[in-house]
Amino acid sequence: MKIIRSEAAFDGRASVVALGMFDGVHIGHQALIRRAVALARELDAQCVVCTFDRHPLAVLFPERAPTELLSLEENLKKFERLGADAALVQSFTPAYGATPPEDFLRELVASMRVKAIVAGENYTFGAGGRGDAALLRRMANELGYVAEIVPPVMDGDVMCSSTRIRQLLAAGETAHAKRLLEIAE
Repeated sequence: MKIIRSEAAFDGRASVVALGMFDGVHIGHQALIRRAVALARELDAQCVVCTFDRHPLAVLFPERAPTELLSLEENLKKFERLGADAALVQSFTPAYGATPPEDFLRELVASMRVKAIVAGENYTFGAGGRGDAALLRRMANELGYVAEIVPPVMDGDVMCSSTRIRQLLAAGETAHAKRLLEIAE
C-alpha cells in the first residue's frame, strides 16, 4: 500500500476515497473501508483511505483529545489488510481544520480524480465540523462523484464507535473491545 502525504501526490488515474478519522479501525471503520475497496474495483479506480497524522482534537483542543486506540502505523497496516491501495495521511493543523468543507471537497475531488466518496453517516469534516453526509450527497452532482454513505455497524443495541471502545476499555472489558477492533477475514 502506498502512503501519500497530500492530495497532489496521488498519481493514479482515478480514486474512490474513504473518509474518516479511523482511530483504531474498528468493525464500523472496516465495513466502510471494505465498501470503498469494493466500489473502487467496480469503478476501475484505486481505493484511498484518508486519515490524519493525529486526532484533530489533539491540535484544536488538546485537553479534550482522546487516547489513541492504535498508532498511525498500526492503523495503516489494517488499511492494507483490508485491501486499500493507498492511504492519504494528512498533517492536521489549525489552518487545515479551518478549511470550509466545500473547499475541502473541491480540492480533494480535483486533485485525486475522485469517482466516489465513502463515509459514515455520522462523519463530519471541515471548519466547525460543518461538512456531513448531507453535504457529501449535495455536492456529488456538482463535482461528479458518487456519494456512498455507510450506516453504523451495531454492537448489540449500541453503535460501534471509537468512543464505545474507549468506554469498554475504561470499564475493564478488554476482551469485548478487542473483538470490536479485530479484523474478521
